[in-house]
Amino acid sequence: MAVIMRRVFAILLVSFPAGPRLALSQAESSLVSLRIDPLLIAEAAEVWTLIAAPENRIWPGWNASDTPLLFYLPGEQDVLINHPRPPEGFVPYTGAVRFPGGRIFVRDGATIIDSDGQNTSRDVAGISTLVVADRLSNLRLNLRFKMRAWLENPRRPEEKAPGFAELATDPYDQLALVVHEAFHVFQGRAAPLKSANEMLLLYYPVLSVENNVGFAQEGAALASALRARDRATLRAGVVKWLALRQQRRSGLRSEAVAYEDGVEFGEGLAKYAEYRLFEVLQGSTPAPAMQWAQGFSGYGDLDLRRDRLIGRMVEHMRGEVPVNNDPYGAAPLRMRLYFSGMAIGALLDRLSQDWKRRILEPGTSLTGLAQEAVQASPSETRHALEEARRDSDYQALVVAKTQLGEAGRARIDAMVEEIEHGEGTGIVVDYAALEPPNAAMAFSPFGITVVDEDRTIFSQVPIKVRLAGGAEVVQRAPRPLLLDKRRKLVRFRLLRTLTREDVDRASGLQATAPDRVTGVALELPEFAFRAPRAQLRWEGKDLRIVLQPPEK
Repeated sequence: MAVIMRRVFAILLVSFPAGPRLALSQAESSLVSLRIDPLLIAEAAEVWTLIAAPENRIWPGWNASDTPLLFYLPGEQDVLINHPRPPEGFVPYTGAVRFPGGRIFVRDGATIIDSDGQNTSRDVAGISTLVVADRLSNLRLNLRFKMRAWLENPRRPEEKAPGFAELATDPYDQLALVVHEAFHVFQGRAAPLKSANEMLLLYYPVLSVENNVGFAQEGAALASALRARDRATLRAGVVKWLALRQQRRSGLRSEAVAYEDGVEFGEGLAKYAEYRLFEVLQGSTPAPAMQWAQGFSGYGDLDLRRDRLIGRMVEHMRGEVPVNNDPYGAAPLRMRLYFSGMAIGALLDRLSQDWKRRILEPGTSLTGLAQEAVQASPSETRHALEEARRDSDYQALVVAKTQLGEAGRARIDAMVEEIEHGEGTGIVVDYAALEPPNAAMAFSPFGITVVDEDRTIFSQVPIKVRLAGGAEVVQRAPRPLLLDKRRKLVRFRLLRTLTREDVDRASGLQATAPDRVTGVALELPEFAFRAPRAQLRWEGKDLRIVLQPPEK
């Protein structure tokens, strides 16, 4: 299951001085039309009235009025709003759609982001910018993830076809998505060093039975506290959650705990901003443009929306949602931390006056602030933990997570076997001779599977690897890539089988001359490789690329 969420707003036009390249005639700019869904802009404008203001009720001190927005449809159009220095090729949009406080610029053709569903924040011409993919782009990404599940489903095609609800875009989710990604821009400015180091995932015991059982029980305790109607029930739920968390984390490495704290700060608080949005919007009057959104019914009662988020938190923390069709890798873990961070933030609203100021300070964590606010005694936490162990659901969770661990181990072993010995040509990059023998990588944290302390599989998106001395491996299509830190190997398997002639032609070398050390540049349909000094060797059906240090 792919997890996607986003939102939007509309009205005033504020002009910025145009640079020479933007000085178009009225006739030229009037020809610009929107290919992205204009309703995205209307939805973003709805949120902007709340967060682009001195008095931000979602998070005091956050004013998004100077945050640019980028909406994109891959390969079709970029729409850039509120950006003071649009990159080359953007032209002013002068049509009927407006955005409060920001001028709209459009560029057709190649887009800044060429992959689907990238709802994120990124640098655009030197400025951190909120990015929202067009609905069609999000839908196409979701369909790719769902396709495998449909193919493996034994039911008849007409029975497993998606319903309209699976294909529709929820306008409330769109609103939340804009808040989520805009909050990341604020975090990057207010606390740039506090988000998670994704490489710490390599130390995380994703299939640990004890850890997964503990997470599930934490989710139930957090839900109980969030739904509490009185102070005593609230405190009891928080104390139980803290007792479970302390016990669970006692079995984790410090790197794993740091990873949890980092993701709960980065993604968890952005998820909290979504939850808080539905509190702030409660009872307000929507802009007229919102009435055109399919499925929109106003803000009269948003309690159900918030309770739905709590329900999704419980499901994710129990591991009942196979994010990106992967129940065994890092994707489900990351989504648990989105929701646990959301829940802790919502609870701190009821427990601490100044937590939003303090969480931006170095060295603070959501867990630490909650512990400080509750001040639970050792006897309270001990009693809460004993009660959790007597819970009727505990043994069932142990059985379920044991089975998950066994199935996950078998799946990981099968993935390694496929990468090392499957069909198609294997590409093996040996960087042991380089100094330092390190690998820098571009990857998706949703596509990490830890094999053991030395080996990790990266998947979901095309991976890029940079090595010492200027060597680089760039996948052009997503294929599972295995990094072996002990043996200093990068390996993946192509869908096709290469011939020696294919490699000789692509490299301009004779790959059958294994003793030849030379600069190598391979340009092939599924990947590209460059290195100033390397040897190419055929080993059965695998192509081994042995990197060599610079000549002395």
